[in-house]
Amino acid sequence: MKKWPWKLYGILFTGIVFLNLWDIYSKDSSFLMYYTMLMAFNKRYCLLFILNVLSIIINLISLLVVFFYAFDIKSSLKFWRIFFLIRVGFDLAGHFYDSQFIKAAFFQSFSYGLACIGAFVLPMLPSYMAHYIYAFKKPVNQH
Repeated sequence: MKKWPWKLYGILFTGIVFLNLWDIYSKDSSFLMYYTMLMAFNKRYCLLFILNVLSIIINLISLLVVFFYAFDIKSSLKFWRIFFLIRVGFDLAGHFYDSQFIKAAFFQSFSYGLACIGAFVLPMLPSYMAHYIYAFKKPVNQH
């Protein structure tokens, strides 16, 4: 079991992604309430909501690449290379709710703002590492 930490992380990442997915469907989620209120006053916020939902769906698909890497499953690298760029783009543009949460956290205190950035970013970094290594690094030939 040479990649057991990645398998363990895959399980953790699955939980993170499905909690985010749950926010789309749960009527009690602050995420959904936030966008409902914004769209009630200005319909243009619908675009930000769609970008956020697409970002969540893209992270759902990215679960595959984490497990492909963890279990050494081969697939089309060209797709995962293009998907990596799409994922970065949607993660930069599709987190309006999270960015506003972090902004509000900084108004409370600087250290709380930094902690929120860490809480949002750090759990995602290994998924990006696995995705990048899987899609862009060529395996070393072992003799």
